[in-house]
Amino acid sequence: MIPPMTPLLTIHLLPTSVVSARLAGTVAVMIDVLRASTTVTHALAAGCESIRPCRDVEQARELATRASPCQDNPTPLLAGERGGTRIDGFDLDNSPSGYTPTTVGGRTIIFTTTNGTSALENCRPADMVLVAAFCNIRAVADTLVQRGQPVHLVCAGTDGEITAEDCLCAGAIGLELQNRGGFDTHSHDATRFAISHYQRVAQDSGQLLAELRNSHGGRNLRKLGFDDDIALAV
Repeated sequence: MIPPMTPLLTIHLLPTSVVSARLAGTVAVMIDVLRASTTVTHALAAGCESIRPCRDVEQARELATRASPCQDNPTPLLAGERGGTRIDGFDLDNSPSGYTPTTVGGRTIIFTTTNGTSALENCRPADMVLVAAFCNIRAVADTLVQRGQPVHLVCAGTDGEITAEDCLCAGAIGLELQNRGGFDTHSHDATRFAISHYQRVAQDSGQLLAELRNSHGGRNLRKLGFDDDIALAV
């Protein structure tokens, strides 16, 4: 039996299922495994100063134009993609391997992607917004446990469609929280589905990579020659 007032874990398989008014008093976690959330975690680990997500290319360019570079705050990097490839005139694409300490250390990154940064915008009404990928699941879970608030895991999807990689990552976070206790992981159908799906896939060490390679997002990346990014995401 679930104790009363136990914070609910809700998994949204697409950002369009998020109701903004229900995010107040909660923590929202954006998941775009291939590749925005994986790239953001790599950039932060590489020592970037900050990341400024933008919904569209025009907003990103305008933000970069308004920036006033100085010795302590060099010109921000424009980074992101449309259709999986680097935007014309941008410094970086959305491949996590390009976000190294040499490239992004100490720099502000103005970042826009096809799916991830738009999903982030949907999360704004929450008390706190996190970005999750397979590489930072435990750190995200630590923060969620410390906060003790209801949680919304928001999968970015690909071009408006549910994607296996985001669902699996959400399920992995859900399982981590379920194992730690303190969250209601049973009262929401999509949450139970994502957790059980991840549990099945995780039984085989090679199955997770195979699932990502064969997902909608994975197939798109393989067509563009970004196979290595899929392995990095796992």
